[in-house]
Amino acid sequence: MIINRKNYIYLFLQINSNPHLVNFMSQLSEYLEKLEEWDRKAFLNIYKSDFSKRAKKFAIIISFLGSLYFWGLIWLIWFIYGYITKNYYLLVLFTSGFEQSIIMHSLIRYKIIRRNRPYIKLKKDGVKKHDDFLKIPYLMRESEKQSFPSGHVAFFLLFGTIFTFHFQSWILLTIFIILDIVIAISRLILGVHFPIDVIFGFIFGILYSLLYLGVTYIYWIKFYYWIGPIFSEIFHFWL
Repeated sequence: MIINRKNYIYLFLQINSNPHLVNFMSQLSEYLEKLEEWDRKAFLNIYKSDFSKRAKKFAIIISFLGSLYFWGLIWLIWFIYGYITKNYYLLVLFTSGFEQSIIMHSLIRYKIIRRNRPYIKLKKDGVKKHDDFLKIPYLMRESEKQSFPSGHVAFFLLFGTIFTFHFQSWILLTIFIILDIVIAISRLILGVHFPIDVIFGFIFGILYSLLYLGVTYIYWIKFYYWIGPIFSEIFHFWL
């Protein structure tokens, strides 16, 4: 149902005519304000710490592991591997998992929440951007501005669960989780995410993984193995 102006007015009147609902909304607003204040203070404590200053270069390196540029290289490697061996299963798992999750992630981050990054919100507090790989042309044009939830954290965990699912290795998942925690800390050090951003990055990474591997992946596999031969004939025709 499309909510028009009359619907908004009606909803506003309904809320204000219900004292219990008004009280709940007031308490929720106070809680969110306290959470926002904690988030800001926690971020500034980490960002301005001596540890943060010493670990800046390391944070830049480890943070790159969560970027789409890095995973684009991984995708290219698996594409070449699939082309040579004719085994495209992991490539299809990887590609379809990303496609499904990036749609949901983009809607949440750029259309619903739209929370600015720390170096934008806290510019007066001396917060600066220390990551040169934020901008993702064409795919996510506003990636330099919005920060919730952390894509680095969410997708690193998603890809980790996909690899774990494929190779059936809990050791691999443990390694990905440990690295993801380090990446999450690096995002705070680099001034591009708040603590709440990376915490929900983990949460959404788990949700993306459960939805994909628990429900939809089999349909993606069937779709790609159906459409694959069609594109293969076109590709070989032009070669």
